[in-house]
Amino acid sequence: MHLWKKKNWMVIVEYCNAAMDSSAENSMYVNKLWVQCEYESCLKWRLLSSEDAARVDHNKPWYCFMNTDSRYNKCSVAEEDFPEESQLHQSGFKIVYSQLPLGSLVLVKLQSWPSWPGILCPDPFKGKYVTYDLDGNVEQYHIEFLGDPHSRSWINATFVGHYSITLKLGTCTKKKKWYKSALQEAYLLYGHSHERRLEVCRLSKQDKSKADGKVAVVAKKRMQVSRNTTGKKKPKFRRRIRKPILKYSFENVCPDDAMSKENVVI
Repeated sequence: MHLWKKKNWMVIVEYCNAAMDSSAENSMYVNKLWVQCEYESCLKWRLLSSEDAARVDHNKPWYCFMNTDSRYNKCSVAEEDFPEESQLHQSGFKIVYSQLPLGSLVLVKLQSWPSWPGILCPDPFKGKYVTYDLDGNVEQYHIEFLGDPHSRSWINATFVGHYSITLKLGTCTKKKKWYKSALQEAYLLYGHSHERRLEVCRLSKQDKSKADGKVAVVAKKRMQVSRNTTGKKKPKFRRRIRKPILKYSFENVCPDDAMSKENVVI
């Protein structure tokens, strides 16, 4: 069984191990679909039956009031409970995430950071913005994080969701100015097209040969400075830890490390 997601639609559950005994509680989610209300003030997920999902026009927006289940057809009603992904795996199911379009404005949920806005853009060295698992399902996205400065990383699809313009300033105990600048930039880009958003992705346009040349020039200048100062002053031999000037590719980066100082590409 293969389920799907389109636009803000979430593909739900498919069997990943037929030999495992699936619980009745988790089996109720099979052959059903989660759909997201597109009101910016809501954005709640609603569970639709296969019959209701078949009647939905995928080219038009969907809202809570369109739900045939009267218990969950108002934006004021909370979402239904849904089992943790680990619980589904234990029962022989898996969640399938569909592919978001290139240039999408997204939020990334990191473990020790607030939800951070970014743009789906091509990796400058791989030339692609998404990777797939062995089953052909979306596995990771390449994201350029907004803010001053920008940074980029490959992030598991599990942690990537749509950006909401109603997002409130989260609790950020570190790099508060960086986070605030990221939210401001995302707000300005919200109404722009995917193509316009890609234009501001400076890091994805970075050419590797130029980057290598920049590192070489900086290294050469440092050597010249070192030679010029050697004759004037007796050098002091101290052990110094050199910080990397540039980092090019972040494959399989842990979400908690994606926004760390070491993973920032300027």
